[in-house]
Amino acid sequence: MQLPPQLRPAAADRQTSLAIRAWNVMGGLDWAALPVVSEMFGISDIDIFVHQLTAIRDWQKDSE
Repeated sequence: MQLPPQLRPAAADRQTSLAIRAWNVMGGLDWAALPVVSEMFGISDIDIFVHQLTAIRDWQKDSE
């Protein structure tokens, strides 16, 4: 999987890996599932988490 440019420098970062896994679990950016998934993966910084998810979303839109 090729990562969006916004996420490439931090590819080895644990939080980025969790954001990608969460994206896959939710099937995209699902606002209703966000609290449950963030709790499930132990995400503590929701602002960064949402930023990463929107970067994935925007990158997918651009690549279509």
